Amino acid sequence: MARRVSAIDIGSNAIRMMIADIHPETKKIEVIKRYRAAVRLGHDVFMQGVITAESIEFAKATFHRYSQTNKEFNVPVCRAVATSACREAKNRDQFVKEIKKSSGIDIEIIDGTEEGRLIHLAVTRELELDNRKTMLIDVGGGSVEVTFSEGNKMIATKSFPMGTVRMLETLAKRNLNESHLNILMGEFLKDLGPHIYQNSDHDTVDFAIGTGGNLEALGKLKVQLLQKSPHTFLTLAELTEIIDRLRPVKIKDRIEKLNMRPDRADVIVPAAVLVQTIMRQSETEKILIPSVGLRDGLVYSMISNQR
Repeated sequence: MARRVSAIDIGSNAIRMMIADIHPETKKIEVIKRYRAAVRLGHDVFMQGVITAESIEFAKATFHRYSQTNKEFNVPVCRAVATSACREAKNRDQFVKEIKKSSGIDIEIIDGTEEGRLIHLAVTRELELDNRKTMLIDVGGGSVEVTFSEGNKMIATKSFPMGTVRMLETLAKRNLNESHLNILMGEFLKDLGPHIYQNSDHDTVDFAIGTGGNLEALGKLKVQLLQKSPHTFLTLAELTEIIDRLRPVKIKDRIEKLNMRPDRADVIVPAAVLVQTIMRQSETEKILIPSVGLRDGLVYSMISNQR
């Protein structure tokens, strides 16, 4: 008999929820609903070090809706985790307490390693990785996780403080703009390079795997801008062409002409450049986009309580 659960991902750019049915006999999940609320906690934390009172109220309203949704869909078990922005917020304990008090939902603040493990869990259930060496790139608002696998076994993961919202705030602090992303990438390579060198013989990584909303958006842009399909993978050449076409387009026009949400339009180029940098550094020519992420991993973790 199917067991209904929900998973909530409190990220730096949004708070996402997924309701799914778990089928224990097959260890498969059936997604019932997905939700997303544009609560950009990273803007507060990466600029001020705390989650502002206004953002806490937005988050409380979001969690109230999610709590009501759990009741409407008869969800008995909900697992909620918070990542980069909450990890770094000086008032994270207050945030967790206020959410619990207003919605009844407990929040776990997880580290980058656990975040990488949960996303890897989702990917291994979605893709056949036997006898393949892969590099998983999860692009978030506050951090990017780069995970190496051999088959379904995770061999190394590292979280880097180089998420898309953090990149925007760093540029703003330095009075720089999108055209100066190469400066941030140069700094990022000092940490990224050793991680790739230690875990990858360049000619043995079969392909990369990309997760996160920005990767899914880039897959759609392949179809929209390049008139190529399918949207489920990108070559490095295609990614580079998308970046070249997006850079001259103003954020307003990305919203109006490319039908992007405002909180996607301003981070899509930083996300693309970040993925391009990692692929170039690892000499990887192709990235698969399976359209799963942390929420899916959370649900899979609740099969036989894999934690």
